[in-house]
Amino acid sequence: MKKANIFLLTIMLFLGVMLTACSSDANSKSDDGKTKLTFTMWGGESDKETYQERLDLAKEKFPDIDVELIYIPKEYAQKVQTMIAGNTAPDIMQLAEEVHIYSSKNQLAPLNEFIESAEIDLDARFGSVYNNYSREGNVYALPDRGGSIIVYYNKDLFDEAGVEYPTEDWTWDDLLTASQKLTKKDGDKIVQWGVGVGDWWPLWMSFMYQNGGGILDEDGNPIINSPENIEAMQFAVDLIHKYQVAPSNKDYANMGDIGADQLFAQGKLAIDYTGFWNIGGASEVEDLNWDIAPLWKNKEKGTIPFGSGLAITNQSKHKEEAFKIIEFLTGEEGQLPIVENNQDAPANVAVLESDTFLEKDFAKHPINTDTFAKSAEMIIEMPLIPEWNEMQKLFTDNFADVWTNNGSVEDALNKTQQDLEKLLKK
Repeated sequence: MKKANIFLLTIMLFLGVMLTACSSDANSKSDDGKTKLTFTMWGGESDKETYQERLDLAKEKFPDIDVELIYIPKEYAQKVQTMIAGNTAPDIMQLAEEVHIYSSKNQLAPLNEFIESAEIDLDARFGSVYNNYSREGNVYALPDRGGSIIVYYNKDLFDEAGVEYPTEDWTWDDLLTASQKLTKKDGDKIVQWGVGVGDWWPLWMSFMYQNGGGILDEDGNPIINSPENIEAMQFAVDLIHKYQVAPSNKDYANMGDIGADQLFAQGKLAIDYTGFWNIGGASEVEDLNWDIAPLWKNKEKGTIPFGSGLAITNQSKHKEEAFKIIEFLTGEEGQLPIVENNQDAPANVAVLESDTFLEKDFAKHPINTDTFAKSAEMIIEMPLIPEWNEMQKLFTDNFADVWTNNGSVEDALNKTQQDLEKLLKK
């Protein structure tokens, strides 16, 4: 009798699990039997509209797949993690530098088999940037929105100083020489700055990679206190404190707590280096005569990629359909609205090099849009480790005295090396 009861209990538990699974699968279907997917994204209203436009195009190609766009403008990572913890993860999610925080927790599905089945040539479609979404041999996202750090320069200020415009062949020496000529004083007060250098990680990290340095070696070991990195960061700091051609944090605070982008828009900064988004800000300023160029180099070319990728969560019950959507969105047709709506630089190389992008009126006057294609060839592979957030906090804490008070670069990097070694041994 006892054995019979145990047997019946086992059968009931099994049926309960099966019913739950079937119910869950049914909930991912529309009333008409179509596959239902969810897609989370961040950004502004214009980003939301562009994603929806792209999903509408995907719907035309895959009429049996319905995709619900879930817009999360604030606290994106926290809210997505809550969804994952509650077993209500989206099928598709937008992500960026935090990709391997998710992948290391087995929260993302490896895309290798789907990529191979679809015969996608990642290098041809995206260049090298897809490597930033790869870990331990697996690709966890397809690049979607692209772009990188580029140079913005005020043509009028260059002309007044008799300085030639920046090119992709510019070196650190060219940057320093030009910045010195472009910096102006009224008595002891600097009223026009040569270049904007800051404590945001892409700005100083790009110097390290250009000097043959980096954050981690090929085996994932910290190398941030290497001679190449010390020299690179010292150069960046010297632009502020030694040569005084770049504003310090105190200078920015005294000017109303603004940043380099705002100072450039005011016509008081000759060289700004930042992302695609500054095109919009610069274009809003009447009579600001500006253009763009690839970032300078030293021993090597190198620029930090921006943008985001599209991943599939491991909780998705329709990974095959989800991949069809992200394959389309990162293909040429799916990328065009990014360009048409002035949203961003596309990650797809063919679109980046197309007449549609190169001839697009992103600004109120012609600009060198081929800068983005040239920059795509200079992109570095970033240290996007699962401990990314903790590493960022170390950078902020350990480098504060360097940027604000001209503290010792070598001491700061040595301490960061020790802290990284401890962090990665956990």
